[in-house]
This record gives sequence, C-alpha cells and structure tokens, in this order.
Amino acid sequence: MNYQMNEARILDLAPTASLIVRDLLNLKFDEELLLIVDTESVMSMAYSLAFVASEIGAEYSISVMPSREKGFGRKPRLISVLPKAIEEAFKGADAIIGLTRGSFAPSSASIQMDLIFKKKVARYISIAFRDLESFTRGGCLADYHQIRENCIKVKKEMENSKIIKVETALGTKFSAEIPKIEDSPTFKGPYVRIETGWADQPGTESGFPDGETFFAPRQYSSNGVLIIDGPIEYVGLPKKPIKIIIEKGIITKVEGEVYEAQRLRELLATMEDSEIIGEVAVGLNDRSLINGNVQEEKKALGNVHIGFGVARRFKGTWLENLKKDIHSDIVIRKAIVRLDGKVIVKDNRLLI
Repeated sequence: MNYQMNEARILDLAPTASLIVRDLLNLKFDEELLLIVDTESVMSMAYSLAFVASEIGAEYSISVMPSREKGFGRKPRLISVLPKAIEEAFKGADAIIGLTRGSFAPSSASIQMDLIFKKKVARYISIAFRDLESFTRGGCLADYHQIRENCIKVKKEMENSKIIKVETALGTKFSAEIPKIEDSPTFKGPYVRIETGWADQPGTESGFPDGETFFAPRQYSSNGVLIIDGPIEYVGLPKKPIKIIIEKGIITKVEGEVYEAQRLRELLATMEDSEIIGEVAVGLNDRSLINGNVQEEKKALGNVHIGFGVARRFKGTWLENLKKDIHSDIVIRKAIVRLDGKVIVKDNRLLI
C-alpha cells in the first residue's frame, strides 16, 4: 500500500482536504465519515481528509479493500464489487468518500445507490483514480460555486434539446438523443444529471475534482465515429489515436494497432454489456489539467467523455436489466458540442 508517510506532505494537502470536508461535503460535529481506500490508494490524501474531519469533531473510519487492478486482475468480475464488510460500514456513515485506485467499486456499488438515490440518507464524494496532483493542481483549484452554476445552466439547455452532437478536428463525429420523461415514465429522474463537486445534503453525490453535466442517451440512439487521443479508463492513454465506431448505441469496432486499442478490444470482449454507450458528458471545469488522467481530464472544459458499460441501472429505464460489470470513460479532447445545432462549447470555452 502506498502510505506516503511524509507527514509534511499532509500539510500541503490540507487546503483541499478542508474544501472537500468542510464545504463540499458539509461534514458536521458528531457525524461519521467513512473513507474507503484500496491497496493502491495514496494514503496521505485519506489522512488529510481524516484530520479535517477530526478537527470538526466528526468521527471517521478508514476501510481498506483489495485492489481490483483496473479489471485485469485475478477476479475481473469483481471490478465493481465491494467486500461485504465495507457494505455494512456504508450503512453506519453519514458521509462517504471513495479513494480507491483499482476500481470505482465504492462509487458504483448497489449499497451506494441505495443509500444515496433511493433512501437519501447519506452523501458521497468519489475521489477514485486520483493522485496527489488532484489535491494540489488543476481542477481542485476551481471556483466550485461557479462550477455549480455552469453545470445547472448546461443541464437546462440539455433538457430543452433533443440531440447532442460532438465533433473534433481529428475527425470525431458523434451524436446521441437526450432522454425524455416519455422514454421511462416510471423513472422519477432527473434524466440529465450534474456533478458539481458539491454533496452537502443527504441524497447527493459528486466527484472531486469535478464539473460535468451528463446523461444516459436514449436506447439505440448513439451513433458515429470517435477518434480518441485522450485517456480511456481501465485502458490508458493511447500512443496514437484510436478509432471507435458506434452504431445504434453500441461499440461495434475498435481500430488501431497500439497496445491501448488491443486492451480496449479485450475489455469489450470479456465484460458483458460493456459495449453499450451508457453516458455522454460535457466537462465544465476550467482549471482541469490535460495530463493523461481520465478523472482530471474528463472534467475539463472543452473535453467530452463517452461512457461505455452501465454506470447506473436506474429502475424504470432501459438500463435496468443490463449487466453492470464495468463502466469506463473515453475522453475526447478539444470538442465542439452542439445541442440541436446550437454550439455550447468550442475552443475550450462555454458559450452560453
């Protein structure tokens, strides 16, 4: 485990830890904070968060789970699965932060969805796959009040639009239909969601660093070609651009001779329903870095990420009966984003 036993380094992380715990998570005196790490986690990040919680007068626990080795370990089917003991720990916490680096298991487990979305008794922040840079540079330095305003603004534009189109100078041409209430009348929504960094009330979640507006496209509606020079979660940063072909909502072909293309093909072949396009998201953080880290880059203003595999099997939607073996994000850099023909993002700027 990467304990990072440099006590002085924890001081460097204190401003960001305070922002997360005091403001974005709104942790209170006598509340209980659960920090979930794995054997790859940077422990100085967890310790800095625990220290701030202790200063507030809250209780904290740090639970360690095995690394899922990004889906290519001994048990790839467990990539999104929490140990049962940590599932029980979830139930006793008022607030939870996932800091795992081998998988998104704390962020995508059924217990997380139950406590946040259904029962609305806890709040959650994902800091999965982040490293020390995520606490010291880039997206962590953004104005999170402005991030929230911009996410809400884009959400309203999406809800009033039918189609999103994404293009790049490299040749990406992708489109998808935005879901509406008539598609899933029993689902209470929202159909377009935001992640602003804020999870200050029970029943809310976010990531950190953060800043995106996103949706699961209407079934069979995603089509086009992606030319990828950005990072792909569980795969890496391609040495040369990869071409991905999408037809009627699924990835039908991956072209490229680089190692990352082969690894992506392997993942799609071994994980059931991983070829499904389950998310389209527009990054809105103007401080996020272009550094090869998916979790940093996908939030960047000007970048778009397309998620394959199922992130949430929301009851009443077409995603409900699909396998949830994996959800991974493909980052598209320097995108032009249109909603019903109206350009909302271009040249790394928000135009609304």
